[in-house]
Amino acid sequence: MMIRRISLPVRLAVLVLWLPACADLQPFSEPIKLDSTRCERFFQAIDKQFDEYGVGDAGAAKISGFAGLRVDRFLASFAQQNLTTDAYAAWLNRLQKLDETARLIEWRNLPDKAKSRLQSSVTGDVEVAIHSCGQILAQQVQNSPSQRARLLTELQSPEAYSTWQRLFGLYYLTRWAIVDGVRQLHQEMQAPFLHNDQAVDGQLIHYVPPTSPAIQAADVAAILEQSAANPLAIPEPSTDQLDQLFAAFAPAWLVDTLSDNDRIGMVNITGDGDAYINTQKPIVYRLPSHTRFGKQILLQLNYMVWFTARPPDGLLDIYAGRFDGLIWRVTLKMDGQPLVYDSIHPCGCYYQIFPAETVRVVQPEDGSEPILTPTSILAHQPGERLLVKIAAGNHFITGIATQQPEPGAIVKKYGWLAYDALRSLPMPNGGYQSLFDQDGLMPGSERSERFLLWPMGVPSAGAMRQWGTHAIAFLGKRHFDDPWLLDKLLRPLWE
Repeated sequence: MMIRRISLPVRLAVLVLWLPACADLQPFSEPIKLDSTRCERFFQAIDKQFDEYGVGDAGAAKISGFAGLRVDRFLASFAQQNLTTDAYAAWLNRLQKLDETARLIEWRNLPDKAKSRLQSSVTGDVEVAIHSCGQILAQQVQNSPSQRARLLTELQSPEAYSTWQRLFGLYYLTRWAIVDGVRQLHQEMQAPFLHNDQAVDGQLIHYVPPTSPAIQAADVAAILEQSAANPLAIPEPSTDQLDQLFAAFAPAWLVDTLSDNDRIGMVNITGDGDAYINTQKPIVYRLPSHTRFGKQILLQLNYMVWFTARPPDGLLDIYAGRFDGLIWRVTLKMDGQPLVYDSIHPCGCYYQIFPAETVRVVQPEDGSEPILTPTSILAHQPGERLLVKIAAGNHFITGIATQQPEPGAIVKKYGWLAYDALRSLPMPNGGYQSLFDQDGLMPGSERSERFLLWPMGVPSAGAMRQWGTHAIAFLGKRHFDDPWLLDKLLRPLWE
């Protein structure tokens, strides 16, 4: 959802109840001036409605004691830096925008009856009130040295692991039971890369992106350099520039299609609120993100596809269930060339890295889960597109190649949608609903493996989950959106 950028004076015709913080909003007969106290109570009241109707968004974490601000792992990484005044203001603005975006999504997903109740307390637009109150509360924090010190000192990165599950599951004992299982899984996923003559179980479908002009690495570098000219040095290309980059680095997908479960599709919601995949409309969902590598901040391009299910492979397949997918991520160096490619399924499972020519993977030495790195990916020419090969059934990646016509394959063109569309999907009978619940899990995607693996601390292991909640290791702790992930795992070839 787009953030509404509205320039407003401090005096707004918004009616906020002057009652204890636990009370609901009620209308006044005259407009009153907004201030931080009223804004805090306004946010508490709408949060109460969001919780009551289960529309809370888990994409970013609320910050205790700082209404109107939320944080993700990337922005949390700035908390320990010695930020200049301008950098602190820019960082605070991003925390406020995270909260505003989430609140607007939560508001949109509320049932109409709840919206009417809240709307009756506001002269004007609730969305305007959300925007204005967020700015007022952020400005208060920015102007207060004591609040700045507390925010920077106490801010914690969000956590996708459950401490109580590991505690009661005797993690440090039970973890040894899955060490061999991880090793066998990596062998299974590595095997197709060792054989060029892979068997095909069904019909090959070759999904290609919309046609786009080639872009030179120097042009990519110019976009990144220009867009990083801000106090935090974060590459933030414009919408048009992002479209250009996403199109340039988009993969093609070659999917071994044995059933409709192997067809890439578009996520929809029924009138009863159940998700399903429309395989008549192949869609790739796109999301920009950022990571740290050395002293630089790098742009990442995320591409997600969805499948209807992972069908069972035998009678007791604990990994089978409704819905499956794949996230393919490209991390760009500031010189315009890819640094690395990596991938997970939407459950956070099956993490693997495909380094580019200039880096290598360093295995962790702390006893955490080993890193699967099936192959390196050589540099390719502008306009030359990578082809990601996907198996039938489990949808594992079975190979990476430069796109070439595949004999006998059916060619289909896929379309684009923003990943945030999944956070607020239109329903046929009106209204909107997120694909994910308040914990970031996708209802209906549960796997039986959760009963076996719960001592590892991953809530509902195997279930599809929202961006920002992807735990990607059972041994140790590792998050897909950890801004230091690649910095920990990659080294230059010459080191």
